[in-house]
Amino acid sequence: ENRTVGATLMNATSSRAHTVLTIEFKQVSQAAGQQGQKLSLINLVDLAGSEKAGQTGASGDRLKEGCAINKSLSALGNVIEKLADKATGKAKPNAVIPYRDSKLTRLLQNALGGSSKTVMICAISPASSNYEETLSTLRYADRAKRIKNSASINENPQDKLIRQLREENEKLRNMVGGGSPGANTGPSDEEMMLKQSEIAALEQALTEMQKSFADRLAEEKKANTKKEKSSDIKFPHIANLNEDLLLTAKLKFAFKEGKTRVGRGSQEDGDANAPEVALQVPGIHQEHAIVENNAGAVSLKANDGEAAATTFVNGTALQAGVAVTLSHGDRLAFGQCIFVFVEPSKGKVAELINSGQVTYAAARKELQGDVTGPSEEELKASKQLAEELERKAREAEEAKEKAKAEAEALMRQREEEFRLQMDQKQKQWEQEMHQRQAAEASEQAAAAEQARVHAEELSRLQQDFEARQKKAEEAAQHKIEELEKKAKKAAAEEEGHRQHELAMQKLEEQLMTVMPLVKEANLIIQELQRPHRLETKMHCELTAEGKSGAVNVAAAVMLNGVRLFEWNPETLENRVFILRELLQRAEEEGLEAVQDLPNEEDPLWDPIEVERLVGVAQVLLEGVLLQVENKVDARILSSEGQAVGSLTVEIVPIAKDGSLGIPDEEVVEEPQELLGSCMKFLVSVPGASGLPEALANDVRVEYNYFIDEKPHKLPTVYGHNCNPDFKYSHTFVQDPVTSRFLEYLQSKLVFRVYGRDAAAAEAAEELSRASIKKQEEAEQLKAQQAKAEAERSTAQEEPAPAPPPNLPGEVSQGGLANVGPQAAAEPDSPKAPAVPQEKSQASLRLAAEKAVDPHNQPAPPSKSRTCIIL
Repeated sequence: ENRTVGATLMNATSSRAHTVLTIEFKQVSQAAGQQGQKLSLINLVDLAGSEKAGQTGASGDRLKEGCAINKSLSALGNVIEKLADKATGKAKPNAVIPYRDSKLTRLLQNALGGSSKTVMICAISPASSNYEETLSTLRYADRAKRIKNSASINENPQDKLIRQLREENEKLRNMVGGGSPGANTGPSDEEMMLKQSEIAALEQALTEMQKSFADRLAEEKKANTKKEKSSDIKFPHIANLNEDLLLTAKLKFAFKEGKTRVGRGSQEDGDANAPEVALQVPGIHQEHAIVENNAGAVSLKANDGEAAATTFVNGTALQAGVAVTLSHGDRLAFGQCIFVFVEPSKGKVAELINSGQVTYAAARKELQGDVTGPSEEELKASKQLAEELERKAREAEEAKEKAKAEAEALMRQREEEFRLQMDQKQKQWEQEMHQRQAAEASEQAAAAEQARVHAEELSRLQQDFEARQKKAEEAAQHKIEELEKKAKKAAAEEEGHRQHELAMQKLEEQLMTVMPLVKEANLIIQELQRPHRLETKMHCELTAEGKSGAVNVAAAVMLNGVRLFEWNPETLENRVFILRELLQRAEEEGLEAVQDLPNEEDPLWDPIEVERLVGVAQVLLEGVLLQVENKVDARILSSEGQAVGSLTVEIVPIAKDGSLGIPDEEVVEEPQELLGSCMKFLVSVPGASGLPEALANDVRVEYNYFIDEKPHKLPTVYGHNCNPDFKYSHTFVQDPVTSRFLEYLQSKLVFRVYGRDAAAAEAAEELSRASIKKQEEAEQLKAQQAKAEAERSTAQEEPAPAPPPNLPGEVSQGGLANVGPQAAAEPDSPKAPAVPQEKSQASLRLAAEKAVDPHNQPAPPSKSRTCIIL
């Protein structure tokens, strides 16, 4: 009654849809207290016939129904064809059966290709007007007839294993109890014991397997609950995060009901005023922050503005006096320490870390803000680009092999054609010769002439074949060379892409290392009350091939806004270690102990870099290869990639007679024709313009040429000049021209522009004057102490003279006479304490660093004349 029908010109009760009736059979069985069942399905399907719109006259909804019927029947035919090919072995091993193309094939998937048996009944018409439909239906049935299905009983693997164990157990029981008492062939006592132990093991295995999944899950949960109860922390707490997973969550601080103080711990044990959460790191104050636990609601508040600047929640700095409510999984940073907040009612720290919700790297990136890795879209685009380059390289290699095979096949074909022609001509000539010899013996002259003509024909054919073969070989070789060039280009692009990815990965690693160290060093310098400041700098190196080289990260040391020098990551790490030692020494002995340090123990002292690299200018040498003049105003790019001026460069080839420029009769079409010849060209640098004011002092330029070991230097323009004139020219001669020199001419000439930093030079002079003044004061103090010591020694060695006799009425001057020697014996100033000869760990690390890095050697002291007046 659910069947849909409609009237058409061919049938008054035409089926407008397929009908599927499914009957389900279940067989339930009981065995050993367990219930099992077998399931079987019977599908009764009535397929609607295919229709032609011209014959049925359908329109509107009927036309749409006919199109849907034909589409589903086509999908069913495709499935039957694939299954038939699979049964006959014509299909590919991994061929996919398109069951999902139609709802009909999806419903009948088990009936068509599963564990089933299918019967198809096709209705055909005897009318001659339906000849094509009848033939199509018979083909449909023939394809369905070729499908081979094997029906088998589907059984649950666990039920099957239980059944096999039960049968084995029953078999063993029969073996144990089947022997007769008087038979000599019965099993022995040892065999009986072995069989009984096997029966017990099988029964135990049956008992374990018959347990439901819920029972086993409940037992596992009970065991896990006992383990977790022993390690739970009942109160909200914070756990530390570390780069090493073995050190993560090893330090925990619980927040009990009320207020918990966070601050710097005391050096003395048992201090009553020590905060509950004591942290000994830079940037932490004595009373840093307060954590308040009010009935499970935990909030964090910084005590003052300086503490708020070094306290972060999820990468956001706090505001002084403003409380922030903490949630489960929040990342907290106090100075250089990173924690994660854990609320026991919502989870544990192990769950946050194992699930990847909280990681040390992510927390560190939140603090840095601007240091981010490549996004998923960039990674996907990079991967697609790498795959595309690899595909192009593979296609170029395949095209090369294909062209080579085609050329060899063409050559073999032409050889075979020539051989056939030669054989045919030889046969014809032999036949003619036999005929002429048999017919007329007197026609030997004509035969000789014919032989001569035949030999000439053979020679002409041989030459023609050799010419064609040579031409084909040249064309094949040219094509192979082009394909090899394309393959090399694709490989070079792929290698460049890989090197770029490695450089970006290295840059990110350097930034993740340098930026936290710079931040920590600035915090320590601020606590030591030093005027210095560190900044992170990135420098891009340019190569002669025109490609950007490695991007290096360095730390610039600034003093009152003036850049003094730069440290590489290794030097920065060493200096931060020494700064940590100085901070610990200042906490123990006071700031006075670390103020006036000598240069060899001061981690913030290095020779000031007065001369700096202004930038790099690049000029193409390809004009020399093409024998044309090249005059250009090359941009000067700084290490940060910014334009800082221009450098005027002229490169002019020289003719054989010594004149500038190459005449037309000496110009070659291909650069390879220059091999073995003598080449001259002139390089001139008139001047530069637009140099930065700060570095336009004593400007000089240098560059490297071909295989010369020492760089070529332009004359230095002394004084301050933003537009210096060098008036430099030099003629280069290459005799003979080699292939390596031609490859060099395809690169660029790199000019490096240097200048003195006026602010750095002034800072160096000021520091030098301060050092000389400090040295003079030390020498004066030492001289005064030596003089006082000498006077004291003289007064102690010489006896005091006897006083003259006193006249009547005169006062004795003994006391006055004794005043002078006593006063002379007293020192004018306290004696300086003896300086210990033992070197500190900081001085040893600085000495080792300078021994490893020659660029950090101190500058020789400037000559000065000092006059000390005592």
